Amino acid sequence: MSEDDKKIVAKQVTKRFELETSSKEKIKNLFKPASQKDDNGFWSLKGVSFEVGAGEAIGVVGLNGSGKSTLLNVVSGIFPQTTGDVEINGDTSIISIGAGLKMNLTGRNNIEFKLLMMNFNHKQIKELMPQIIEFSELGDFIDQPVKSYSSGMRSKLGFSIMAFTDPDIMIIDEALSVGDSTFASKSFDKIREFKKQGKTIFFVSHSNAQVKEIADKIIWMHYGELREFGPTDEVMPHYEAWQKDFKQKSQSERDAYVAEKKKAQREFSYTDAATQQVDEELAENPNAKQFDSEADKESYIQKLAKKMAKRGGKLRFGWINLLVVIALFVGVGYATYDTLTEAHQERVQTQQRKEQKAKQKREAAKKESSKTDANTMYGNSSN
Repeated sequence: MSEDDKKIVAKQVTKRFELETSSKEKIKNLFKPASQKDDNGFWSLKGVSFEVGAGEAIGVVGLNGSGKSTLLNVVSGIFPQTTGDVEINGDTSIISIGAGLKMNLTGRNNIEFKLLMMNFNHKQIKELMPQIIEFSELGDFIDQPVKSYSSGMRSKLGFSIMAFTDPDIMIIDEALSVGDSTFASKSFDKIREFKKQGKTIFFVSHSNAQVKEIADKIIWMHYGELREFGPTDEVMPHYEAWQKDFKQKSQSERDAYVAEKKKAQREFSYTDAATQQVDEELAENPNAKQFDSEADKESYIQKLAKKMAKRGGKLRFGWINLLVVIALFVGVGYATYDTLTEAHQERVQTQQRKEQKAKQKREAAKKESSKTDANTMYGNSSN
């Protein structure tokens, strides 16, 4: 495949997520130096590499939690990768069940909103709107809030918008697995049309039949790893054989297998990512790097891992966090003290004003009383 024909090139792509912990543990972790921080990371992708050319339809298969959606979110730019490189040559559009749809807007308003976000002008939107609505088969429901739609209706709307926005790279994430067979058939025809136009398509589905019908090649994701990548007629038999074998295991055996794989995803590290990258570079070009010994190679890997961790964000915190928190406490404390001082002064002044008014009332009452007494005495003396 020539460089010009490559639409997507992924090299040793990883994605690390921070698992949620209790608020107490988060606060304790905040004050720890970087080297002592608890590692709550989970590696959804563990060094994925592949190349996809123009006009290829790629089926992405694997069990739930294998990293399919994470991979496609990285390719589409929704998630940044933690390490590795992703080169995209073209505009991408991702379609999943309800992806990017605003639940409180109507279907019609969602069409207009998404097209505006894709830099379509009002004239273009006016021309495309009837075509999108007709293709979606939503009828009068197009003017109802999307939150009232079924998953199949949201899928229809999402696919219909994508079908008329003409992206170079289309990512369809299980969107057609919930629609009716008639719409799915029409959508497959549209996908075939896109393939003839030289568009690159990623298709995720738990339906092996759908994948085999659409895909030229298969990416088999397996708990963060790319287990196989190749022509559909080669990879799918391997995947289906593995599925059959896995289903024949007892529930306890399946649970143990999944637990082991999830544990490996938690224990994966930046050092592992750096090791994989170096090994891949040496495999592609043995003369790319020369190491005098295994110790030199290990030293290089550790330095690379540290750089990766810094870029990934793990080493950006620690004492900096502590200084930021202290500064926040000082700032909040000063602001609070200043506010309390002003409030206290205001209360004192208010109290002083009240006392002054009370004093004035007492003096006025005393004067009035004295005046009344004087008048009374004058009246008695006159009589």
